[in-house]
Amino acid sequence: MANKLAINSQPNLALHQETADNARHYESWYHTPRGAWIATREAELMRRMLAPAAGDTLLDVGCGSGHFSRRFAAYGLRVTGLDPDMAMVDFARRQGVAIDYLIGTGQALPFADAAFDYVTAVTSLCFIADPEAALREMWRVSRKAVCLGLLNRHSLLYRRKAGRGAYRGARWDTTTQVRQWARHLSPPPRLSVRSAVFAPSGGALARGVERLLPARLPWGGFLAVCLDKPGRY
Repeated sequence: MANKLAINSQPNLALHQETADNARHYESWYHTPRGAWIATREAELMRRMLAPAAGDTLLDVGCGSGHFSRRFAAYGLRVTGLDPDMAMVDFARRQGVAIDYLIGTGQALPFADAAFDYVTAVTSLCFIADPEAALREMWRVSRKAVCLGLLNRHSLLYRRKAGRGAYRGARWDTTTQVRQWARHLSPPPRLSVRSAVFAPSGGALARGVERLLPARLPWGGFLAVCLDKPGRY
């Protein structure tokens, strides 16, 4: 990208087109059979863990193309999506769902304390260099709970995909790491942990395995960690 900016006579236009194409490509994966299955497993797991009521408010940090923001809205939540990438936010806004999208970063959320019932980060925290600072901000602006969707280091997905393709540059986390990030949060959270996508191929065998294995097993490629505030436990 830097080389393109150096030689293109219309760098801003070229960059905008490239990032807009990236947003469309990113979203298109969720419309493949494998991508749709994985996204459904992830969203449903987080919904069950949060157990929100219709009309509750939710902030989706690192919302990207807004795919999970739209899923959360479909559950009856009032959703705000936040992402640092303008092209992603522009794409999300064009999808025609009543969601507020803002440009911003997880380490400095532009909201008051306890502004949202719930805060989520769905495979976005893995690209933030200081996850502890981001979690501290998410905890600050949440009233009831924060739910993190992480890439699980203890999984078959990690063995197959770490450092490759779309996973290049992503951090793969563990529950132990989340406990470290959360050790100074006030008030202290209660953590609950589940996982999904045990066999990441998305084929018939993978779906059969998913039906058989309980989410409490910690080996799925998608690690969901919910941090509840007092009053939720």
